[in-house]
Amino acid sequence: MKKICVLIVLVVVGLARLSAEDYLVKTVTDDLSKKPEVSAEYWKDIKYLNIPLLGQMIVKPKPEKTETETIKVQIVHDGKYIAFRLRWYDTEKSEAGKLGEFSDAVALQFPVKDNANPPPIFMGFKDNPVHLFHWRAQYQHDAEHGKKTIKDIYPNLSVDMYPLEFKDSGTVKGITEEKKEVFSPGVSAGNPQSYPKKGVDEIMAEGFGTSGVRKDHDSAAFGEWKDGEWTVVIVRALKRPDGSILEVGKGSSLGVAVWQGGKDEVGSRKSISMSWTPFKLEAK
Repeated sequence: MKKICVLIVLVVVGLARLSAEDYLVKTVTDDLSKKPEVSAEYWKDIKYLNIPLLGQMIVKPKPEKTETETIKVQIVHDGKYIAFRLRWYDTEKSEAGKLGEFSDAVALQFPVKDNANPPPIFMGFKDNPVHLFHWRAQYQHDAEHGKKTIKDIYPNLSVDMYPLEFKDSGTVKGITEEKKEVFSPGVSAGNPQSYPKKGVDEIMAEGFGTSGVRKDHDSAAFGEWKDGEWTVVIVRALKRPDGSILEVGKGSSLGVAVWQGGKDEVGSRKSISMSWTPFKLEAK
């Protein structure tokens, strides 16, 4: 009975919107389609949303506790693009690498079909999808420094099946770094997570376990970790074909999720907002 009551409460909370007045997204004259700026001048005058988070408690595996209790969000738009500046505390910078090491990450979620009446915040449901923008510190490292190789992660590892790694490859000719990837199961299978990223994934979902990465995207992100705090800016186009549509002068809602890789958070082990947070785009 206790578990049933908890689930009922969660569903009610997930369906509810905040009763506070919608957050008004101010217009800026800067071109937001350029590289996201965590310290741009226009952020100084933009008020914060303080969104409470709880450890995900619906599906397994669950986090043992809530690692991120709140996230501060600022939002601006330029008529074509909208930028979200997200700040949360994290005592260490985690970019993944070895097995069992995970990346710090943050994701924004938007309703697709009806901005005024969004689906349950828990990843939507069948025929009522949600649209997510997922940044990882790992992706940013890939974009800035190149995707880590096995030699980067395990410098003392020796593999004897790649002739091009020997000073003398013998009679084997025409072997390239690209051809080595046929031995990578993820790449061979076309897994989008096996390729270098530009900083942010766009994902569509219709409930838990249904997430799929979009091949096309019109979004960007950049994060900076300093003094035990992440500041990440995610920029997206207002209108995404076959995705979420945000309109100037109208409202929508957002959900947030945070992963602290250094605390072994990955996948369903995360902190999430339990209610949609409404916002409205200021007309120019």
